[in-house]
Amino acid sequence: MVNRLIEIIGREARLFESFLELLERQQASLVANDVEELNRVTADMRHKLVESRLLSRQRDELVDEIRQANAIEGDLCVTRLLELVGEEQANQLSRLRGLILSLNDKITEVRNQNATLLNRSRDYIVKMMEMLSRINNPQDTYVATGLIGRSDGAMAVDRRA
Repeated sequence: MVNRLIEIIGREARLFESFLELLERQQASLVANDVEELNRVTADMRHKLVESRLLSRQRDELVDEIRQANAIEGDLCVTRLLELVGEEQANQLSRLRGLILSLNDKITEVRNQNATLLNRSRDYIVKMMEMLSRINNPQDTYVATGLIGRSDGAMAVDRRA
């Protein structure tokens, strides 16, 4: 059973690696403003999430079987499992745990960067829409004589984006 668990955790690690690659492709498509690639990546990410849920369910069921077979009370985490298995299995589990934790940190970092890119893009779109809406709808301003006049061109363009 432990070898099956190691296999499932290994598959989860490979899945996390492929998910990280998808996030990096998503980031590149966001920067390049490639909507078609972004749609493809999003579809691939959905498939990976479904696969992840399936593997997680299989892992949970197997951990429950191991817990019951060894009459373990409470939760069975990797640290606790390391005490029950042989040295070779313990080394594999430790290596996989470290790999998954490292991948999780990288995934979080890239997801946060992508969220920042999306938010900046959204802000840029809002600013552009505001400027475009002012073209046909000028705002009232004061003129040199102190009377209210119309302003047609008090717009600025942010060229940093």
